[in-house]
Amino acid sequence: MKKNIIPALLIFLGLISLSLYFFSFGKDDLKVKINAATYVMPSAYKVYANPQALSGEYYFFKMLMTNEGSTAMHDVKVSYDVPGYIDWTELQTIPIIYPGQHVVVRCYPHFKDDIVKKMTQSQENGDVKIEYNSGKVKKESFGFKMMGRNEFVYTDIPADEVTSYPDMMHNTQLLPCLVTPEDPIVKYYTSQVQDKFMQGEDASVESDPEKAKQAAVLFLEKLYDATRTSGMVYSGTEGVPQKLGDISSTVQSARLPREVITGNTGLCIELSLMYASVIKAAGLHPVIFLIPGHAFPGVLINNYYYAIEATGVGGKGLGSIMSAQQAFSAGQQELQKFLQGAQQGDTRNIVIDVNDLESKGVVPMELSDDDFLRKKVDDIANTFSHGGAAPANNSSPVSSSRGTVRRSAGNTGRSSSGGSSNIATYAGNISFSYPASWTRTSYPVAGLSILEAKVSPEPSTSVGVWNISASNPDQALYHIRGQLAARSQYITYQKINQGNGYTIYHGTSTYNGGSSQWEGVFRTGGNGVVGVTLGSSNFNSYQSLFNNIISTIR
Repeated sequence: MKKNIIPALLIFLGLISLSLYFFSFGKDDLKVKINAATYVMPSAYKVYANPQALSGEYYFFKMLMTNEGSTAMHDVKVSYDVPGYIDWTELQTIPIIYPGQHVVVRCYPHFKDDIVKKMTQSQENGDVKIEYNSGKVKKESFGFKMMGRNEFVYTDIPADEVTSYPDMMHNTQLLPCLVTPEDPIVKYYTSQVQDKFMQGEDASVESDPEKAKQAAVLFLEKLYDATRTSGMVYSGTEGVPQKLGDISSTVQSARLPREVITGNTGLCIELSLMYASVIKAAGLHPVIFLIPGHAFPGVLINNYYYAIEATGVGGKGLGSIMSAQQAFSAGQQELQKFLQGAQQGDTRNIVIDVNDLESKGVVPMELSDDDFLRKKVDDIANTFSHGGAAPANNSSPVSSSRGTVRRSAGNTGRSSSGGSSNIATYAGNISFSYPASWTRTSYPVAGLSILEAKVSPEPSTSVGVWNISASNPDQALYHIRGQLAARSQYITYQKINQGNGYTIYHGTSTYNGGSSQWEGVFRTGGNGVVGVTLGSSNFNSYQSLFNNIISTIR
């Protein structure tokens, strides 16, 4: 009997030890607290994805993990998903979390581009999975509101923390997400306005301050004339107060600029966003001025603001329609009151500087082309012939201080020296001759496939060959400008000549504090538009040679 007692006692003690292990050491000792966004606006999906945008304040969720155990946790991998929007994605792996240590993880989600097709609100869930110590798994979930792409929520600050008017309008810094100069529909509309009301002139090319101001003001007035001629009217609904979790905010259902253009109507903020989009597409610096209950658009030229009253086109409760000069005068009067109030410390006066905020990561949503909307723009542009300037006649050469582009005689594209070894030829959809000593590089800029080649004698001077999917040279230049702006190179240009199927531009590029002048020669060809640009930071020294190269273009 005694022999059986000892083994039984050992088994009993083992069971107790095993129980103590499970209850004391096997318990979950990782504590997790998730602070998630109350809502997500599809229009700002690129901001949410960028930890550098606005110093990273628009994270999707922030998670605090605390090791409350007595041993270290190793290889702590955090993953998340949003069903229907984001597949399971590894967010971060922390090599070790010591006992008592806190770790904060922020999530900047990469939503799929088609998020901008979401038109209505919905309640959604996010899931978080934490794996550690080679097998342990902890799962958490949270809910949030997914807004429709047109819905703009004016603040993300909880109601009990709102202490001022700027708090109530905190999200206005995200308004540039709704300024869409690269939208194909906006670009197409901009080209129609320039062709019909400004005869293709570019408003952004003047280097003389006074001429730059005049060109900018002229563009504002001509854009206003375009909206008035097409019968655009002020209309819409005000923002609606809405409770989103612990946030109380005005939620505005805002038409996108393409919808304002093709619908020929908009509320003041919608008209301002449309103006800002077209102004930027034209190469100018757009701003939007916000005061309680109203918004109006403008431009920034040489550190001076200019504004126009876009709602002067008339509509419900607005009375008669203003002329372009009256709308500009009204805008300037509103601007003076705005600036006076700002100088006196009125924090309700807010300037949305689109370019400045874009440099801080507030970039617009991407929108695809739409044949139906293009047709609507065509219909609107047909009204321009009754109220705008007559379109330029491109059937004959245009006289200017620069020679008309001419095709070279013969098919070799060589200079008069014929087969000289000092001359090389670029042959493609567009061809030309250049000094054989120059270095030629195919696709010189990674990711910029529209720049087909570059030939260059030195780093600050080059001839570029372009191949762009566009229907005309003006559209091609808009596309080039957008592609270069994304790489922190900014161009302004002016159409200076047309003839024999070619269009000549003169422009300036600025980059990293430097600048260069250039000339461009473009025509339709291949599957779109092809062209050659010739530029240098010492343009005058190369101008004669550039003219010789231009004369060989075919």
